Amino acid sequence: MFDDRPVLALIPARGGSKGLPGKNVAPLRGRPLIAWTIAAARECASVDEVVVSTDDDAIAEAAAAAGARVPFRRPAELASDEAHMGDVIAHAVATLAETDPLYAWLLLLQPTSPLRTAAHIDAAFARLTESGGSAVVSVCKAEHNPRWTAELPPDGNMAAFADAAATRANRQELGVFYRLNGAIYLADLVYWMAHAGFIGPATYAYVMAQDESVDVDSRLDLDLAALLMARRDGSH
Repeated sequence: MFDDRPVLALIPARGGSKGLPGKNVAPLRGRPLIAWTIAAARECASVDEVVVSTDDDAIAEAAAAAGARVPFRRPAELASDEAHMGDVIAHAVATLAETDPLYAWLLLLQPTSPLRTAAHIDAAFARLTESGGSAVVSVCKAEHNPRWTAELPPDGNMAAFADAAATRANRQELGVFYRLNGAIYLADLVYWMAHAGFIGPATYAYVMAQDESVDVDSRLDLDLAALLMARRDGSH
């Protein structure tokens, strides 16, 4: 419970993955990848229910073994590359409403962020209280300043590339930029519905470190996550 209202932790995990096939159940330091996120959610004092939305039997089995509920299967049309997360969430909320009490808070935790811990989730709830807002989304410092980036035309001409002043500036002169790191999305469910997402006028950032913000999409990402976990645990 948070603010005396129930919290749903929803973990979306589809079976299809082109960058790293089977990534949500890929082994990471002795556990399937998804198990790290389930453990973090279950260890958070504010979370009342941990539910996994998946279309995949192997993911469902791993999720249940790790202590999450898998009360439904996600429809195939919501498990494609083209499916939108908002539709996945709406399906989960509507399906759960048929049997569960109405949840007031939605905590979306992507299984590809294994370095996010219960302490981070607790801090996001604290940030929600501190800000007085209706939603909190995790971010980290951007690895590359966006003022140094731009699209290229087909011929590769750079006449209009980026900001001319920025390309002549030192990194320290350009300010600090942040990016969504995909680890924590937390919102009042009514607010999420009203804004069709987590970002709105009453959304506040929760800043995480870059080395806590690995998003696993490839074998290299998985290896990096394992290395950072070992370093964090003092076993490397």
